[in-house]
Amino acid sequence: MAYLWEEIGWVDLEAYLRQDDRAMFPVGSCEQHGRHLSFATDYLIPMEIARRVSDRTGVPVTPPLCFGLSLHHMEFPGTISLSADTFVAAVRDVIESLYRHGFRRLLIVNGHGGNIHPIGTALAPLVDVHRDLRVKVGHWWVDPDVQRVLREHFGDIEYHAAAGETSAIMAIRPEVPKLDRAAYSPWVEGIEYKSPRHWKTYFPHGSAGVDPRRASPEAGEKLIAAAVDRFSRELQEWSKL
Repeated sequence: MAYLWEEIGWVDLEAYLRQDDRAMFPVGSCEQHGRHLSFATDYLIPMEIARRVSDRTGVPVTPPLCFGLSLHHMEFPGTISLSADTFVAAVRDVIESLYRHGFRRLLIVNGHGGNIHPIGTALAPLVDVHRDLRVKVGHWWVDPDVQRVLREHFGDIEYHAAAGETSAIMAIRPEVPKLDRAAYSPWVEGIEYKSPRHWKTYFPHGSAGVDPRRASPEAGEKLIAAAVDRFSRELQEWSKL
């Protein structure tokens, strides 16, 4: 069975920490995901991946950080973004809390591209100060096996609220997607930073990349399974140094 913070208490973790020092910390965002997906997409997926990994490994899963750095989506109503400083502080404080209790090996399961750099910013001083703290960071869609599934099914990798994310949500929360109102725009390459203004101009539907109407629960299950396999291996092969 998955070992979730929401279902256990301090006595359970006190006993767990006598035997192990690993934990998983899912991180996502609350932001627009096209006309067809919900604001919860970026934390529903990493939480489900972590839950399945926990079911396989017995490593406990903290509650997800449901807000991320989503300033580039703020032109779309309902997006809730943290500032970079607030996000970095939140990640730092969660990890400091876990470290104080005795957790020394942490796997962050990230579901949002905008979190990639600030997660690194949060971790740099932590692993410098706490020399015995070890952290792995998994951006689930970046895994080579996950990208292979994306290319096999859709001919391209994921961008935002496109066929890949839509497929993953179809697999875990089939009642959420509303494909009858889905629309998308091709991804726009270039080195200019995409501000909220750019996002609303280039991608007026909020979805960028592969047509989300090509999504399927079968593809979603393969995507999630590939991520679960990778992160389970990362935890199982993580020896104490």
